[in-house]
Amino acid sequence: MSLNMNFKSFLFLLSFLKVAVEGFNLSPTPRPSTSPFSTGLFAATSGSVTSGGVSGLKRVVVTGYGITSCLGNTIDDVKDSLYNCKSGITFSEEYAELGIKSQVRGKPDLDDKDFKELIPKSSLRFMGNNAKYAYIAMQRAIEHAGLSPEQYEENPRAAGILGQGGTSITDITETVDAVKAQVARWKNKVGPFRVTRSMGSTVSAVLATAFKLQGMSYSISSACSTGAHCIGTGMEQIQLGKADIAFCGAGENEGWEFTSMFDCMGALSTGKNDTPEKASRAFDKNRDGFVIAGGGGVVVLEELEHAKARGANILAEVVGYGANSDGYDMVAPSGLGGQACMKQAIAQANEIGGEKPVEYVNTHGTSTPVGDVMELSGINTVFNEKGYQPNVGSTKSLSGHALGAAGVHEAIYCLIMMQNNFMAESANIEDLVDEAEGMNILTSRKDGEFKRVMSNSFGFGGTNCALVFDKYEA
Repeated sequence: MSLNMNFKSFLFLLSFLKVAVEGFNLSPTPRPSTSPFSTGLFAATSGSVTSGGVSGLKRVVVTGYGITSCLGNTIDDVKDSLYNCKSGITFSEEYAELGIKSQVRGKPDLDDKDFKELIPKSSLRFMGNNAKYAYIAMQRAIEHAGLSPEQYEENPRAAGILGQGGTSITDITETVDAVKAQVARWKNKVGPFRVTRSMGSTVSAVLATAFKLQGMSYSISSACSTGAHCIGTGMEQIQLGKADIAFCGAGENEGWEFTSMFDCMGALSTGKNDTPEKASRAFDKNRDGFVIAGGGGVVVLEELEHAKARGANILAEVVGYGANSDGYDMVAPSGLGGQACMKQAIAQANEIGGEKPVEYVNTHGTSTPVGDVMELSGINTVFNEKGYQPNVGSTKSLSGHALGAAGVHEAIYCLIMMQNNFMAESANIEDLVDEAEGMNILTSRKDGEFKRVMSNSFGFGGTNCALVFDKYEA
């Protein structure tokens, strides 16, 4: 009886849907005949740009940034590392003792003592290392931007788009160990703060609370594109008039737990444990994988008129944001997705900032055998179509790969270089890959002014992001 009634119900549902489709003309929508990159906001032609932006969109500028990384925890230290080609990658005794094959990492020069000195105890107890790195970066970004607490605290138009590629896995590991071992009084050992340290939105949650943000606040987690997507999303929120200020970035921990997983995957460099500064070598024929790193970064974005009204020092303008997916493979890039992403970002940059060449591309360039050549091929194709080749390099050859924080780190590296009129050497290239023929790979530092830069970030699952920044001109 029940089966019969279910079948009758099913027939009734089919008839209802038939009537609905016919009555409301719900036929499939045909695909547009034109590319989304050829019309509207992403058109390749230059639009009319006013203080109100293109087609009514607000203009978005950078007024500050802060960073914690193995290249330094201040802007001056990072600039010095980039300018003088100083690697931040070191040997890890911890990794070696645990039997991890890759025994090198890019660890910021910060420890528990520093965290206790720099972060209020009321906030620190809720944080894993990824959030700690991001907190210090955000504090320094606020100082760099010249913002007073009155301008962002309890301000419904101050947003925080802040993420992480992975959670605070250390807290999860310690909790599991205590529970499974049935350590005496294990609940006391675990304590009440592990949830906030390990939840997927930990970085945005703890920073929004610590800095009293009342605008939109959420985390993006898109693997190695996370930090870059946070910047692009913050840009869009300001463009649409939903925020005046957006703190955008990410934090990531270089702990052994994540490292061991990548080690088992065979993704990490294992051949240069004795010379760690040479382990990350994007575009060199003898590269053998990436070097894991940690840290945090935050970029302060503002609506142009808001920044001008408070007398801010405007450092750059965000003019292009491309975001898409390969839809191809979990770990291997298709190449086509990255190309489309770059084209999208460049087209938007040309519309917002006017037609001008991208003079420097900071690649995702992780030093993996497959990823590097796929990205070079994509860059070559995109810019051959435009009739020129930009300067190309990878800062990861100095910094290693900070996973979810890599995108914001590298956006900051680009901003530092553009402000200080140099392009960093793409380190450790002793035997350049054949796929780089005809391209302008930076095998040495290049000094001189440049006005447009693009930073690429690609991640597992085929998630792609490209950001374009222009030197600000009033």
